[in-house]
Amino acid sequence: MILTKMKKFLPISAMVLVFVFSRCSAPVPTVTVTNPADFNRVIETVEVKLADVNIQNGKAIVIDQESDKEVLSQLIDTDGDEVSDVILFQVELKANESKNFWVKEGESSIEPTEVKTFARFVPERTDDYTWENDRVAFRTYGPEAQRMVEENIPGGTLSSGVDCWLKKVDYSIIDKWYAGYQNDHMYYHSDHGEGLDNYHVGSSRGCGGTGVYKNGVLYTSKNFVAHKSFFNGPVSTEFELDYMPYDVDGAMVKERKVISIDLGSNMTKFVVYVEGTDTLTSGVTFHDRKGTFSNNDELGWINWYAPHFGEEISNAIVASSDYYAGHSKIETDVPDASQGLLHLKVVDGKVEFYSGFFWSGSKQFEGNEQWEAYLNVFAKCLNTPLKVEVK
Repeated sequence: MILTKMKKFLPISAMVLVFVFSRCSAPVPTVTVTNPADFNRVIETVEVKLADVNIQNGKAIVIDQESDKEVLSQLIDTDGDEVSDVILFQVELKANESKNFWVKEGESSIEPTEVKTFARFVPERTDDYTWENDRVAFRTYGPEAQRMVEENIPGGTLSSGVDCWLKKVDYSIIDKWYAGYQNDHMYYHSDHGEGLDNYHVGSSRGCGGTGVYKNGVLYTSKNFVAHKSFFNGPVSTEFELDYMPYDVDGAMVKERKVISIDLGSNMTKFVVYVEGTDTLTSGVTFHDRKGTFSNNDELGWINWYAPHFGEEISNAIVASSDYYAGHSKIETDVPDASQGLLHLKVVDGKVEFYSGFFWSGSKQFEGNEQWEAYLNVFAKCLNTPLKVEVK
């Protein structure tokens, strides 16, 4: 089976077409990736099982047949046996274009760089979990930060919201910013030429936090209580956060989140495994409500665009038609409680959505209009998957 796993500018679910020939007629299988849509796709991640290309030893590279050059790839172990069984690589395709690749045994000759995807647990800053790629970064908060708040100890954070770290460089900054924090606890709240964290989450949903919206009330979990890293790499990063059950008007709801981010995307993906409810909600904070809320029910996204300390920022959530169940807003004078909400249907015990942002200081987009055009294409790709064939 071959899977496609969207990302850089556009997310996708996989459509798979597999053609099997004998080893003697195709000793090095060709992987053909096709864009069936009438629009260009700028960098998406393709996922191929090594067994489908006759590789058993967990070592493989990807060659672009047109240029005969190796392309950046990442091997991952999905079944926990310490042998890689999947390879990831990225493609860029024009409307209705196809490209051919060889996936063959070998060791990569591409040198690693600091332009990558990355995530880690951060015990040196209480217990954050922080993740990034070449365009954006995020973090959220663990049980020690919660305990500190509940015991009135300064420096804690009680929130399952998602914080935005506003990068203006393409290389990894997580370790550097936390190293600066060790000497100056305000280090990453100032811009040293790479961006900064001046985004406020508080008890809000931030950019993609979740909860259950019932009878006009948004119920949410507290901080994550357990974490697990699956993989970090030049193409993709994935990890898991677990949360304690929380009360929703007398019913107990539990969430377990598998979060991933791919190189080149302004969006991070959430797969949330849910118990105790048939709907879930994700939100973006309105901060001081001095901004503009927009949405597209047909394509399944919401967006909040606002001034931000002399710059501009837009926070968005996108879901496919499989999960999208409408939107609403909460506007109130209660601090951190005003937010845009995207509602999700729980399907087979889970929901899937993407959250992300643009910050004008990064110069990645010319403004909110261009950002919303990006959201439109991103959303269309959720329902227009790439086609992948192995011959």
